[in-house]
Amino acid sequence: MSGRVWLLLLLVCGLAGMPGLPPAGEATEHDHRPYTEPLTGKDEKWVRQTLAAMTVEEKVGQLVMADANVVFWNRESPEYQRMRHHVIDNKVGGVLLFRSDVWSAAILLDRWQQMAKTPLLTSADLEMGMGMRFNDTPWWAPNMAVAATGDPVWARRHGEATARQARALGINWLYAPSADINNNPANPVINTRSFGEDPAQVSTFVRAFVEGAQDAGALATAKHFPGHGDTATDSHIGLPVVDADIARLRSLELVPFRAAIEARVGSIMSAHISLPQIESTPAAPVRAISEREAAAAEFVSRTESTTNVTLPGTLSPRILTGLLRDEMRFDGLIVTDAMNMAGIAARYTPGEAAVRAVLAGADVVIKPADIDAAVAGLREAVASGAISRQRLDLSVERILRAKARLGLHRRRSVDLNKVDAVINGPDFNDLSRQIAEKSLTLVRDQHRILPLTKESAPPAIFHLTFTDEDDRTITRPFADELISRGASVENHLVDNRTSEREVTAILERLDQSKARLVVYSIPVRARSGKGSITLPPLGKRIADELIARNRPLLIVSFGNPYLLLAFPEAPAYLIAWSPFPVSQRAAARAILGEIPISGKLPISLPGLHPRGHGLAVETASVR
Repeated sequence: MSGRVWLLLLLVCGLAGMPGLPPAGEATEHDHRPYTEPLTGKDEKWVRQTLAAMTVEEKVGQLVMADANVVFWNRESPEYQRMRHHVIDNKVGGVLLFRSDVWSAAILLDRWQQMAKTPLLTSADLEMGMGMRFNDTPWWAPNMAVAATGDPVWARRHGEATARQARALGINWLYAPSADINNNPANPVINTRSFGEDPAQVSTFVRAFVEGAQDAGALATAKHFPGHGDTATDSHIGLPVVDADIARLRSLELVPFRAAIEARVGSIMSAHISLPQIESTPAAPVRAISEREAAAAEFVSRTESTTNVTLPGTLSPRILTGLLRDEMRFDGLIVTDAMNMAGIAARYTPGEAAVRAVLAGADVVIKPADIDAAVAGLREAVASGAISRQRLDLSVERILRAKARLGLHRRRSVDLNKVDAVINGPDFNDLSRQIAEKSLTLVRDQHRILPLTKESAPPAIFHLTFTDEDDRTITRPFADELISRGASVENHLVDNRTSEREVTAILERLDQSKARLVVYSIPVRARSGKGSITLPPLGKRIADELIARNRPLLIVSFGNPYLLLAFPEAPAYLIAWSPFPVSQRAAARAILGEIPISGKLPISLPGLHPRGHGLAVETASVR
């Protein structure tokens, strides 16, 4: 659907006047040209002339993205010199930012652009807003929360907001959205990063995000092809196996990727997963060339399947070329997932992995475990003819065309005067708040305890948190929001460091409490490399203890929505979708009846509640 059609729909539905961002298509001083806009004759000429003038070493460098966590660096620091080496000596085609600071990133992105002979693609994983990678910006609610609103307009506005802020910072390539269908409740790494379990619904939201982001001038990425939703192993720590045939993939996993391609998504990211019914070539055995790697290899061997482990999709010509290029007719950039993840790095050297990925059909290789080794391996492969000059030129031309679509050949610098005029702007923060509020999903409320009205005295709440995170203040935004709105809150926290004596004391304190409501907050969520999203035994035990007391009890999931499966007898269950402050504050306001609850499940809770279920709760004043 074009940007003009989306704008017309917004106007017809009366949504264009909602608080937040200007409607898509309305010009602002921060806009960039839509990514899908055709290249001009001058643009095409720049691509041809640049490609023709490049040396082999320069072309090879274009295929590699160097990674960095950018905070303040002195120019003589090892970190600064490392990146300078990759930009100038390895001639990398771009950089990938992980946990960084806004100002440091803006300044260094601008400096790297000036160092580079050819403009750089600059990228970051920004599925959940700028906060996902930048320390001084807020996280947004995840994709599944956006889908819980039931309205793809929010996905489009999310994509637009992310793109506009990213481009103001100097980021031009978004590794978002996730097009994975989370049809496996035990998936330890996708979970709420997915828009849900239904192919049609996921497709609608993927398309909306892609169009919003690319109309705002960024390059979007549908990931992780051909679908990472039905896995029980995290590819950061092992090689997952999806034992599905091509018919299943075509009817399920591939559907959102088709939608993304129809929306003219600029790039698709591969998944480090094994699909034995599609790619039968055995994967290399787990390797260990150092004492440190030996421990990692042993862990990988224990955490993944021991049968049918075949060549990862990232390295498979059948998947990247046969399926994605030939069958699905995708002509944009194919980018690998991070190559230092165990799904690849535990089996292949950095040079071998990079070469195999390019031969499989990838255009861009990101975050090799050793960038120098990856570049050297690619140069050797081209010199030997293993990678032909024609094959190399195909990828480089796609990369240059992407850079031209982003306007980098006309302007590559970062306007530092606009960084703090755009990022974290009140309109963006208001949009984030609206999405979090509209996503709240009340799955169960047997005794109709919500909303908690103030009546004649401030409502007293006994608030107990269980978390598997290291942060013992993780639910402070929730408690502070309750208190700021007039509630009386007694806070307690349990984690894996809590002693049995302390647990007993907390439960005894609860038995003595005269609180009107017990709230059990559980910020347990999927995280890269964590390996599991199950509720630890202590967390389940406490849930069972609270349910057995037969007091007014609300369990709030600040993360994994499937937690109800661990305590199906819970009388009331609210899903806030994330532990991020924007979601916690929304939950607090909803509990006190200041905002309505209207979200619907984008996934099913097997044996308990179907997809689309959700109880509607009006505000206290209406009720």
